[in-house]
Amino acid sequence: MGSQGPGGLPPVQAPYTVLLLPLGTSRQDPGAQTFFLWLQRMQALEREQDALWQGLELLEHGQAWFEARLREAQQQQLHLGALGENFLTDPYPEPGGPQLAQIQKVNICLQNLIQGEELSRQQKGVTQPKGKMAQLGCPKEQRGPTRV
Repeated sequence: MGSQGPGGLPPVQAPYTVLLLPLGTSRQDPGAQTFFLWLQRMQALEREQDALWQGLELLEHGQAWFEARLREAQQQQLHLGALGENFLTDPYPEPGGPQLAQIQKVNICLQNLIQGEELSRQQKGVTQPKGKMAQLGCPKEQRGPTRV
């Protein structure tokens, strides 16, 4: 039937919109404009759903990463406690480096995202409009490599 991409999955195609207008209508026709606006709204909702699914997958990977780091920190704490006064012989690196700052930024971004959504729903009683999430305090320009 269709061509298969790598791994047997169908190839991904870039999204596009085709708007078919009957010969007797123009772009100024209210029915055509309404349909086009409806179609744009549907596409925007699809993009939002795709982003949410991607975020959910990242959160699952993130949860596993956070749990592993938490176990490591707990093991280091137990090890350091067992060393007692001989803690200077500890082979583990000093905690709190740049990774801690990144973790705190991620936590703040997630907290702002969740609180902003909750606040918006309380104020309006509906879902928040597009564009609000970018204003919630998560810096776009400071993106590091994604480790999944």
